[in-house]
Amino acid sequence: MVFGWFKKLKSGLSKSSEKITTKIKKVIKGKKIDDETLLELEEILISSDMGVKFSLEVIEELKKSKMIDPNVTKIKKVIQKKIINLLEPLEKKIDKKTKPYICLVVGVNGVGKTATVGKIAHKFFSDGKKVGLVAADTFRAAAVDQLRIWSERTKSEFFSAKEKSDPAALAYESVKQAIEKKIDMLIIDTAGRLHNKNDLMNELSKIIRVIKKIDENYPTEIVLVLDGNIGQNSVKQAEVFKEICNIDSIIITKLDGTAKGGVLIPIAQLLNLPISFIGTGEQKEDLINFRAKEYTEALLDLS
Repeated sequence: MVFGWFKKLKSGLSKSSEKITTKIKKVIKGKKIDDETLLELEEILISSDMGVKFSLEVIEELKKSKMIDPNVTKIKKVIQKKIINLLEPLEKKIDKKTKPYICLVVGVNGVGKTATVGKIAHKFFSDGKKVGLVAADTFRAAAVDQLRIWSERTKSEFFSAKEKSDPAALAYESVKQAIEKKIDMLIIDTAGRLHNKNDLMNELSKIIRVIKKIDENYPTEIVLVLDGNIGQNSVKQAEVFKEICNIDSIIITKLDGTAKGGVLIPIAQLLNLPISFIGTGEQKEDLINFRAKEYTEALLDLS
């Protein structure tokens, strides 16, 4: 039986899997695994945004295997094993027992951050949880309006302030109200103006500092949203945000529109960041809990 969420995942990663499969087929057709073939396979892995370090490790594994009569499936199985070994320890599940669960969502403008906040709200609302959404990107009216729509869709409490108000003050009041109203999960959508790193650093630091005055354990989790369409640039963004605050997990969005689905691998390998969800579409259901085995099967078309 193929579950609906796996169909979505496979469909979302189809561009990536087609690219990898087609290129591997072309390289090994009627050939043995020699230095020239290994070099071509290395280029395929790097061009699929799996990163240089990981790609070289896979090539070393293929060398050791001394594969006789290579075929696409055998080669993909070697890649799959390496990916699962890397990503499985980084599967991240949100602890639903903590109440209220204060989730601070960060990321650059344009990565689908506000929509992702809405999709997280949908997941928890569908699970019978009481959710609150905080529009702390007070400098972008469009972001506030978008989040208000998501709050209506998910029947979430909505917290906002006047345009250009202090985001930290809004976050502080929202956390206090979340406690009073017995909200299970409060999701705070933040600004993402990375062109001015110092301002963003100061803003996020202040939000974290003020809500810690309510409880030293807040925020419960800081989640970084990255765009799967931009490949290796996601790694650079993750490095910048890791400097700004302690990232607890990441969400990769827009994997349905890209042939760069392998980008999770260098992010995990270079930054050692857990992965909570991946986004595979624009619908509210298109945010999937990250599972390394299923992700790898979909990425390599091995199911």
